[in-house]
Amino acid sequence: MARGSLIFVGTTEGGFSFEKGVKTWKKKGPFLKKESVSHFAYDRKTRTLYATTLTNGVFLSKDKGKTWKTINDGLPIRKIWTVAVSPHDPNTLYVGTHYSHLFQSKNRGKSWEDTESLYKAEGRKDWGIDWSFGTIGNCIHTILMDPEEPKRIYFVSSLGGPYRSDDGGTQWKRIRNGLLDSCTISDDPKHIEEVHTCTHRIALAPSNPAVLYQQNHCGVYRSDSRGDHWQDISEGLPDRHGFPIAAHPKDEKTVFVTPAYQGKCDRHNSCIQGELAAYRSGDGGKTWEKRADGLPKKVHTCVLRHGMTSNSEGVFFGTTTGEVYGTMNEGETWEQIAKNLPRVQGVVAV
Repeated sequence: MARGSLIFVGTTEGGFSFEKGVKTWKKKGPFLKKESVSHFAYDRKTRTLYATTLTNGVFLSKDKGKTWKTINDGLPIRKIWTVAVSPHDPNTLYVGTHYSHLFQSKNRGKSWEDTESLYKAEGRKDWGIDWSFGTIGNCIHTILMDPEEPKRIYFVSSLGGPYRSDDGGTQWKRIRNGLLDSCTISDDPKHIEEVHTCTHRIALAPSNPAVLYQQNHCGVYRSDSRGDHWQDISEGLPDRHGFPIAAHPKDEKTVFVTPAYQGKCDRHNSCIQGELAAYRSGDGGKTWEKRADGLPKKVHTCVLRHGMTSNSEGVFFGTTTGEVYGTMNEGETWEQIAKNLPRVQGVVAV
C-alpha cells in the first residue's frame, strides 16, 4: 500500500488510527478511551476529524485524533451512529442517531437542529420508536451526499429503509422499488417476519453518482437511477446476507462485500466461521469473485455495516474480533494492518 495511507478505526473501547510507513503501519491510540466509537468523517478542506459515539455524542479533532472536544449542543440524543460532511460546504454536517433522527449542523457542529421534514416522509409513522430484535435498534446508520448535486442526500433507517431528498431535505422519497419483500435465510419464520428486508448499508459510486449499491439483510442490489429502482445482483455470492459494502472510487462497476454467512456457524445469526473472504464484482454485480489471498483460513468473526471502506488507495475492513485488513490491488492480495483490537464497529479511510 502506498506510503501515507491513513485509516481510522472505531471500536467498543475507543478509536485508533493507522498510517502506512515505508514498510509497516504506524498505530496511534486508543483515543476517546471510554467511548464506544461507531463512525468517523474527515473533512480535508478544514482538516477536521469527526467521531460519533454510542455513549457521549459527537466529538471533533483538529489534529487527527490527538485531542478532542464534544460538539453536542442541540443533540438531545447522544447515541450517534454516523456522521457525514457535505462535499460542497464544510460547514454543513449531518448525524444519524438512535430512534432514527437526522440532525443537521450549518456551523461545523457548534449547534444542531432536528430535520423536522423527516416526520412527514413516506412511511415515517410506521417506524415506531424502537425495536428489540437485532443489535442496533431503530436508528439512522447511513448518510450519503451526492458529490455533484449539493441538494441530493441519502440516508438509511434501520426500520424505514433507504430514503433520498433532491431538495436539501425539504421532502423525502422512500427508495425501495425492486427490493424483495421477504426472504428465506433461516428456518425460524419469526426471524424472517421481524427482520424482514432491512437495508444494512448503501454505497455511492463517486465516479458516477447515479449508481448506488446496497447490502440488504436479504441480498445485494444495484441501482443505476439514484435509488428509483434496484436490481438484485446477489447471484454468485455464497450467501445473500451481509452488512458492509464498498464502492470503488474510480470504477462504478467495481464493488466489494463480505457476506455475513461464511462456513457453518450454529451459535450466531450472522457469522463467518472458517475461512475469511471478501468478494469483488468488476462488472456491476453480474459476476462475483472470491478474494481471500492473505486473509486467514480459520476465524470465528463478522464484519459490521460500517466495517468496510474504500478510498483512492485501497479497500479496508475490520472484524468483530479486532483485526483490520487492507488491499491496494483490487483485492488480489490482502495484508493484516492490526490485530487484538476491541470489537471493530467502523473503519474510515481518508
